[in-house]
Amino acid sequence: MMSTSVTGLHNMTELVYNVTISDLENSSSLSTKTAESLRVTRLIVKQILIPIIATAGIVGNILNIIVLRNRKMRSSTNVYLSALAVCDMLYLIFTLTLSFIHCNISDQPKSAFYFIPRARVLSDLFGNTAVWLTVAFTIERYIGVCHPMRGKVWCTVGKAKILSVIVLVVSFVNTFPEFFEMDIAESSTNGTTSYSCEQTAFGKSESYSIGYYWWYVTFFTLVPFVFLFVFNSILIKSVWKANKRRHQLSNFSVVGENSRQQSEQHKVTTMLITVVLIFLLCQLPWTVLLMYRTYLDANNFLKSQTTFILISGNICNLLVIINASGNFLLYSYFSSRFRRTFAKVFCGWRKIRKTSRGTGSSRWRSSRYTSSSTTTTTSSCRSKRGTLSDSSKRLRLQTE
Repeated sequence: MMSTSVTGLHNMTELVYNVTISDLENSSSLSTKTAESLRVTRLIVKQILIPIIATAGIVGNILNIIVLRNRKMRSSTNVYLSALAVCDMLYLIFTLTLSFIHCNISDQPKSAFYFIPRARVLSDLFGNTAVWLTVAFTIERYIGVCHPMRGKVWCTVGKAKILSVIVLVVSFVNTFPEFFEMDIAESSTNGTTSYSCEQTAFGKSESYSIGYYWWYVTFFTLVPFVFLFVFNSILIKSVWKANKRRHQLSNFSVVGENSRQQSEQHKVTTMLITVVLIFLLCQLPWTVLLMYRTYLDANNFLKSQTTFILISGNICNLLVIINASGNFLLYSYFSSRFRRTFAKVFCGWRKIRKTSRGTGSSRWRSSRYTSSSTTTTTSSCRSKRGTLSDSSKRLRLQTE
């Protein structure tokens, strides 16, 4: 049975299946049609779609970080969303880099070969951290909505920061063994040094492959999905009841500040539910594909389905990248507070500039008005003074 490589839950490459593209193209069992399908898929997905979507996602996550870190956006939920934006941004950066650097490119520099194993592990690390951050803010929102009194104690900014760091550390510990899965081999031919990516003996060992693989899939896929499904279902039911109650109250024209605040909170909850649902839709294909690959590997059917697995892996990888790139659109659509803060941060300087110009002109006008009024007052005083002196002279002549 072929050994199973763990790396690639969020960044599936040809090495995950111990088969390179060149091996596939030279294989007699592979038809010309399937090889062409694989080549076209990799061209469209890795060379066109991933660079475009990942670049847009990196920009969107940078905007998310700037807006969510604003003082007026300070909340425990936004701490998790900020950490999620950082992880998504770093994941997209490493994935975008790996779409142009491959182990089967022989003429790339030595530094590129040594960068590939580390970049693959780091992309998995930030992808895994994003998974558990999504679980964290889902549970946090559940506590805040369904247990508001406890939420005031547990759902604080300080505790959210501590929990985000804990999630990162736990994800790093569980992803750390992947650093020892792959090594770069050097070989010299006629004075020319060439490099290749090879699995280490540690990565090929059956105990590591089976034990760590199932722990990896369970901890970063099955358990998070169970948490997300359960708590998201409760939140959806809660939002549905709240909307129904608010609709009943609106018939009696009961409107107030408290009602508006509750409406905003329910919009935030709806936004987080949508984020989780899109996350599940984009991540579930990975789980299905990994399970299917494990079944094929266990029954020695993997070689006959390698092309299908590789094509499916590229498509699943694209879905994960779409998920990591689309949160900015969701925040902008659902949260009016996010839109207002974004407008103030990125468009406020124009208003300040216009205001400063208007203030300067008004001051200039007021100074002109003040000076002219002062001149008028002075001249009027002088004319009054002259009138008084003339009248006093007349009185003296009359008396004389």
